[in-house]
Amino acid sequence: MIEPEAHVQVCRAPDDDKFIDCAMASHSIYIVSGDKDLLSIEKYRDIEIVTVADFFKRLTKA
Repeated sequence: MIEPEAHVQVCRAPDDDKFIDCAMASHSIYIVSGDKDLLSIEKYRDIEIVTVADFFKRLTKA
């Protein structure tokens, strides 16, 4: 269970901010989503917000 320490306000849809909060608390480098509001941000700090297809492309290149 992840308990976010920070509570950002960066998304067009405020309900999506919790995903960024959780990614920051867990030191994630990606948020994989199909949500257009999240995807429009593209990157927050060191967290890249990508589609499933883009994530798999990055995995196969590694």
